[in-house]
Amino acid sequence: MLESDPGWLTSAARRNLPIDDRPIAPEKHAGLLASRSIAFPMKKPLSDTEPLSLMISSRCNDAIEYQNKSQSLAVLRRELKSRLEGIKIGGIQVFRVWIHEDESNTSALLNNWESCLEKARNADVFIMLYNGRAGWLGTDSPVRDGLGICHAEVAAAFDKAPGKVRSIQFRALIPAAPDSPDESFQQFVSRQKFPGAQVATGEEALQRAEELAAATVLSLAREGVGVNSSGSFYAGEALEWSRMNFHKRRDEMTKVIVKLLRKRAGGAFKQPSGNVAAIEIRGANIGFVCDSIPASMSTAAARELVGQPFLNDYQHTEKWDAAIQGPVHLIACQKSVSENQAIRQLGFPDAVVVSGPFGVYVADEVQKIQMAFIANCRDETTTRGNAQAFLNWLNDHGEAKHLVRRAKSRRSISDYIRRV
Repeated sequence: MLESDPGWLTSAARRNLPIDDRPIAPEKHAGLLASRSIAFPMKKPLSDTEPLSLMISSRCNDAIEYQNKSQSLAVLRRELKSRLEGIKIGGIQVFRVWIHEDESNTSALLNNWESCLEKARNADVFIMLYNGRAGWLGTDSPVRDGLGICHAEVAAAFDKAPGKVRSIQFRALIPAAPDSPDESFQQFVSRQKFPGAQVATGEEALQRAEELAAATVLSLAREGVGVNSSGSFYAGEALEWSRMNFHKRRDEMTKVIVKLLRKRAGGAFKQPSGNVAAIEIRGANIGFVCDSIPASMSTAAARELVGQPFLNDYQHTEKWDAAIQGPVHLIACQKSVSENQAIRQLGFPDAVVVSGPFGVYVADEVQKIQMAFIANCRDETTTRGNAQAFLNWLNDHGEAKHLVRRAKSRRSISDYIRRV
């Protein structure tokens, strides 16, 4: 057996030992350890660890009691941002908070609505200051319908990762008018039962926000961030829709679209029967024939339920008032839709094709056929929100005048086909 001190070995003896058994001099051993530590450096210093992103969503100008006076929710949001960003563990900042007052820093490539929804989806933690108001509708139209931005944000966050959403509810909810966006929002919140707290003042909201933020982080850590961020649409109403068969889900999706459009019309004129809704766009009454593809566009059995609906346009217009133009086909799709899929549904490639946040819009400039495929209609909220995004896109980007022009021509073509 070799002694612990190998100094007695002669150089010849060392050479006769197997390579792996030769003792290593202490000074060389230290050098080897140093070289090994260099080979496996720490990937990222703790000081460079990114804070968790936290989004606070609420109305801006609604008043609450704070500091013994009436102040806007925007004031409370700024104070919440300061408080939460001040939380540190071991000297490391835990949260980086985004609020609507930071919108001026967002990319010019996205409008405010899409930027807010993207922030809601990407946030690690989402806190809603809830007073019952649905918020801005994404348009300056005087018609008060559709989906509010607060509603859309919490739905986007919940669909991406239900476990990251928390609510701070003010005890005195603002009353909602029947069939208003506020009523829809309140019904949505009631169904989802978001975990959270009830408060009466701004001071209480500040205290509970810190508690909720900490509780959410602990919950995400226990359950695993991968699990929480992997499964959009596996809870709530989206899960209920997923349990339905094709025909029932198709009916439910179509009913939501028709209801949204008819509410937008505001009872200004008599609506056609069936799954048709007429709304005013650029001074013209446009008839939208609504239908739904209740599964993936790649599923033939679901896709064929809709087929090529424009082949029956002449039958639709036979029952319409002469002042209604169109049809324009609005098709809710349960999942995503690509340009190629939309073109195949149209039947020929030489057409206007536009992909947007809402889905895909196609228009044939020869026969004046128009079809809007509304993507990711997984529950009532996403269906309403994406359909509304399509209508807003028409107005915001100047496509409404072209839609009206094509619709007028399509009505003339349909009437002519019926006569001959």
